[in-house]
Formats: sequence, structure tokens, C-alpha cells
Amino acid sequence: MSQEEKRRLGSVAARMVEDGMVVGLGTGSTTAEFIKALGTRIQEEEMTVYGVPTSYQAQLLAEQNSINIVVSDRIDMAVDGADQVDPHENLSKGGGGALLKEKLVDYRADVLIILADSSKFVNVLTDVYVEAHPQAIHSAFRALEEYGTPTLRTVKGKDIEQGDQLFITESGNVIFDMETTVQDPPDMERTLNQIPGVMENGIFTRDCMVLGKGHGSPG
Repeated sequence: MSQEEKRRLGSVAARMVEDGMVVGLGTGSTTAEFIKALGTRIQEEEMTVYGVPTSYQAQLLAEQNSINIVVSDRIDMAVDGADQVDPHENLSKGGGGALLKEKLVDYRADVLIILADSSKFVNVLTDVYVEAHPQAIHSAFRALEEYGTPTLRTVKGKDIEQGDQLFITESGNVIFDMETTVQDPPDMERTLNQIPGVMENGIFTRDCMVLGKGHGSPG
């Protein structure tokens, strides 16, 4: 998705926010454009908007754009991105490593808006992200092998001598990137979460509105 496309989608979503709303703020480059566009509206229209961020990155950007950060069980609308969207608008999320907090926020929202261009639409979900407790690395890996090909996510160390290091989420967990074919997203979402040590997975099956495939033009 080009930067201009991201800005257009972010602008469309920002226009859906009403004064006084509590908004869930997703993580990623596309939702960042939504937060910026919302900040512009807040300044120009003197709105008051409350935000529930899904990451420290989203929180910092929200604070820079005059969004009041709150902890709230009530979320009017959440705006987020997706790595993959199937024909039934089931989602794969978590490429950025914030899937646990994203699901906690997105599933509480009255309305979930997903920003995704045509490149994210697939016939079947194939990339599944799983967040697990560090003490369950080995057992969770073996269990996940029954459902696909998991790879423990690593990042390059700051020092060359450090080599690759485990990717650790803001919640202190690890991430498995799993290649698979998800024939029944609701069933796999439930099944993966039953594995001991798995904190959450990136299959999202709740109702949502996907902005993309032509929805990105201001109107």
C-alpha cells in the first residue's frame, strides 16, 4: 500500500469518529495515518476524543495528536489494520507483534474498522501469528506443528556479537510466525488458544467493516 493510499484510508476512517467517542487505536503504519488524520480533525473542529492504544507506539502518536489516553471497558469504535483478509472478512493480524493488545481492544469495541488495501485480500488465511509465554516456547512449538509450520520470531541484536535475539512483545511474550492454511478460522482461533502457554493468536473472526478495495477515496 502506498503512503498516499494509507493517508486516504486514514482520512476516511477519521471522518467516522464523533465528538466524545472512545476509540481503539491500532498499531501499524496505516493506523498511524488514521491517528494523524484524527488529530487534524480534533484541532480543526475542537473535538474531544478518547483513545485506548494497542501499543506504546500508538499511545505516543495519539498523545502527539491531542487524543486523550484512557483505560476504558467501553470502546465505541476501534480502527486497526490487517495482514490478511479472507472473503468472509476474517483477519490475520499480528505481523507487528501487538496482537494480544489488539485483540483485547478490537473485540471490546462496538464497531471495528479495518484499513486494508486490495493486496491484503486473500482466498484463505495462510499467515497466523501466535503469542506465547516464554516458558512455553518448546511445548507450544511442538503443539503448533500439528497445525502448520511455526517459526519463533527473532530480531537482530543491537550489537553484531549478540546475533539474533528473541522478539519480545510489550507484554513480555514471544511470537510464533506460522505458515498454514486456515480452512475454518473460528475453529482454529479457538483451538490455538487452548494450547497451554498460548496467550492469544492473530486470527480475528469478529464482525468488522473493511475499508479498502475502493473505499480509500475521500468523499
